[in-house]
Amino acid sequence: MKYFVTGITGTVVPIIVENLIKKDPDPHFYFAIRGDAKGNGIQKRFESVVKAMDLDQIAKENLVRRSRLVEIDVDEDNLGINPEVYSELIENTDKILHGAADVRFDQPYDKIRMPNVVFTLKIYDLFNAITQRRRQKGLRKATLYYISTGYAYGQYKKPIPEDFPEFHPGTPDNTYARTKAEAKAFVLDKINRLNDQIVIFEPSIIGGSAKTGKTRTYNLHYVVMMLGYLGKLPFLTSADNRLDIVPVDWVAAVISDIMAGDALHQGVLRLAAGPNGIPINYLHDEGFEFYTKNNPVPGHVIPKIRFVPRYVFNFMVQAQKNFYRAMYFCTRNPRFRKLVKGISLLEGYFPYITGYKVFENSKSQKLIEKYTSCGEAPTLQDVFDESGKRVKRGYYKKIWLSSSVKLNIFTQNPRPFT
Repeated sequence: MKYFVTGITGTVVPIIVENLIKKDPDPHFYFAIRGDAKGNGIQKRFESVVKAMDLDQIAKENLVRRSRLVEIDVDEDNLGINPEVYSELIENTDKILHGAADVRFDQPYDKIRMPNVVFTLKIYDLFNAITQRRRQKGLRKATLYYISTGYAYGQYKKPIPEDFPEFHPGTPDNTYARTKAEAKAFVLDKINRLNDQIVIFEPSIIGGSAKTGKTRTYNLHYVVMMLGYLGKLPFLTSADNRLDIVPVDWVAAVISDIMAGDALHQGVLRLAAGPNGIPINYLHDEGFEFYTKNNPVPGHVIPKIRFVPRYVFNFMVQAQKNFYRAMYFCTRNPRFRKLVKGISLLEGYFPYITGYKVFENSKSQKLIEKYTSCGEAPTLQDVFDESGKRVKRGYYKKIWLSSSVKLNIFTQNPRPFT
């Protein structure tokens, strides 16, 4: 099978590729990639990704042999791909995995629309050209696999429904959610109007591996955890809220099973913990106890976070932000502007942590059980029955342990948060 893949330098896609190498008997890859802001070219970036993969040396060499790098520019027509290469993609590609996105929550809409919406539109143009060409040649239809997000639904005061083939998002929490909703609506329209073979994956918050606890990026709940450890987040709210966090290895296993299995070609698959989300107070209490006993920095005092009503918390955040703005206005000290920016970044996280986000996932779970070898998403927390007996062991301790090195680094050099 020949795949065109975007997002290989991200968090989830490399693990999907690790799985495909093992599950597909004859995989070949075109990887869409571009140089980064640090001046690293596409070859160097790809080599860095392969080096970090959880594959033995023989498997890594096999992946390199079966891969071709395709330099892209989202601003250009046909993604800036060389015309001969673009024609080759149309002739040879069986499946597209579009996993690239800008997942930052604090970006202006006009800026984040390009990687999240325009990129998706141009990927669809390529997919449509492939579909037409395969029809002319009498070949099986191509399939587009698009990684969206459950948070495209925005604000909901009740459990977020599995409403495929419809889509009724609420008010977006930020520009990230807005652009992902816009992209999903576009892709969903192609399924409903044209009957295109497209599978949309909707993961919730993607955390570290359930097997190892490791993660490639320390965002969202990791940032909150680090700030709490450093004593820079003395207050929080919504202690009873449940965070819907799913491990990256489970997400990758489901997606790769669907792609390699080649049986499900259309629909929406929500990848969520559903009723098994972890309560924020459980996350805090277990983390505090673990790091107190296994302190990455001996002697460092770990303060407990105090939970306050939401309105009090929001007032304190705004008061602190306004104070730093006033200090910057009076002193022009860039440190205060940096602090304002840091709080703004955290505000992007708050809807996912302090807001009501509960995902229905029963329909998707039936599809997962039918088309993959995966069961429910592993729970981050331990699960107990009514008698208090533990019936399912969580993987939270692996997450805490794998994050210890990062906490050590931030404790010694906490500048990113000051």
